[in-house]
Amino acid sequence: MLRTDPESMAGTTLAERIEARIEADIVEGRLLPGDRLDEEELAERLSASRTPVREALRKLASSGLVTIRPRAGASVARPTITDLVELFEVVAELEAFAARLSCARASEDQLAEIARMHALCEHEAANGTAESYFEVNRRFHGAIWDGSNNSALVDQLRLADRRLSPYRRHITFHPGRCKDSQSEHRKIATALATRSAEAAATEMRDHVMILSEDAVQLARNLRL
Repeated sequence: MLRTDPESMAGTTLAERIEARIEADIVEGRLLPGDRLDEEELAERLSASRTPVREALRKLASSGLVTIRPRAGASVARPTITDLVELFEVVAELEAFAARLSCARASEDQLAEIARMHALCEHEAANGTAESYFEVNRRFHGAIWDGSNNSALVDQLRLADRRLSPYRRHITFHPGRCKDSQSEHRKIATALATRSAEAAATEMRDHVMILSEDAVQLARNLRL
């Protein structure tokens, strides 16, 4: 999941802390698709040399958040609408698979954690901000991934989530989206609580694909 607190990354290298800072700026909308990432400017702003900045940008490029072109340098990735739809389609199937596996493999403690995260989502949807809901929503999905007890699947989901996080975050801030999301979450949570594998997979797939439809509109607004 996103490293939302780069300052607390004890034991990490400078390049990793810079990577986390730039990633947070992208996900949280301070850096927008297509924005240029000048090494010298970033080095000055982050009080670092260009070497760790360059290393951080290369790692972000490998995860799909940054694009690096010869002579043009680095910029925030600017996917096409087709790119976004295809990525959401892949994530929908991966998340559906995770939900199905969680029904079969999750321990009682893991199911309890999923239920706890769902309750937190309910609370934040009713009383919190879009920002706080976005964070607990990520934790709800992460608890389901963990319940799959399949580390290879979780690795792929985390990688894809990094690429989609900027768009998921924007969608969460749309008026009424938190309420709609919770209606979808309730169906997922109910299926997981009763270990109804096919229902959990179907509800999760539908939930993610609804986000895909919202992402298409967002991409048009951003003129991707």
